Amino acid sequence: MANMKSIFKVMGLLAGLIEMLASTLLWQYWLPILLLPLGIGLVVAKESERRLTGKVLLILLAITIIAQPSSLDSTIEGWSLHLLISLIGPIIAMLFGIWFTLFSGPIPVAPLPRSVRPFGFALMILSAAWFAWMVFEARPAIDGVANPWWQHFVTSFLTSLVVVAGFAAAFALIMGDSRLKEASFMALISITSFLLLIYLLAEGTNSDDPVFWRSASWGALGDLGGMLFGSGLALMIFITFVWLGEKRMGVPESVEPLSEDETATIREIISTNAGVDE
Repeated sequence: MANMKSIFKVMGLLAGLIEMLASTLLWQYWLPILLLPLGIGLVVAKESERRLTGKVLLILLAITIIAQPSSLDSTIEGWSLHLLISLIGPIIAMLFGIWFTLFSGPIPVAPLPRSVRPFGFALMILSAAWFAWMVFEARPAIDGVANPWWQHFVTSFLTSLVVVAGFAAAFALIMGDSRLKEASFMALISITSFLLLIYLLAEGTNSDDPVFWRSASWGALGDLGGMLFGSGLALMIFITFVWLGEKRMGVPESVEPLSEDETATIREIISTNAGVDE
């Protein structure tokens, strides 16, 4: 009897713990957000079993987030979920636009027809115009109450675009070969984002005074600092693993020079593919 009472006591404690987690983590979507990278990583894996596990995990995470009992305007998590739902349209248009644009070009991996490339550019322009319309004319709101995270997101997003696109343009010029077109495009994104951010801080929008935009811009510094810290830490971890892997491999053995037969075979293959005699 004593053992049964102990078992029931432990089960009661576990039930209470599960109930607490369900109310504070599962239904408030922080645990699903933490598990989201794991699901995405499993989906893009090579093994079919892992891909299936990732798809099931993503579906369960989506159901968990959507099934939270509280209304969206009653919690901080609800407001952030409302912000994500409001941006689904521009996000999907941008993702499909990038997909059509990249994979309709000269790429050997799952190429798309060349004719869909203009449609990809059109989707990217639509996404940018849709986002600009939301910034100036249609701030996300629930029953007339504006989303409190909107200004913080916009300022952080524009600040990140300025930094990332600027570094990408410089990287394309320094490390790339004949990449002036790509560098100019990234520089245009950086400059446009900077001008839009300055306009919001100076003039505001129809629904928000510039004072509120300037107040929200201070939060972007924390986001930018976190992004730089996280990127630097990820880079250091990557370099460490590469160094450890190369250290375990040891010094490679010297390669013997090609024999005359191997040299003749290589010359024959090169001449056949190049269409020249030598």
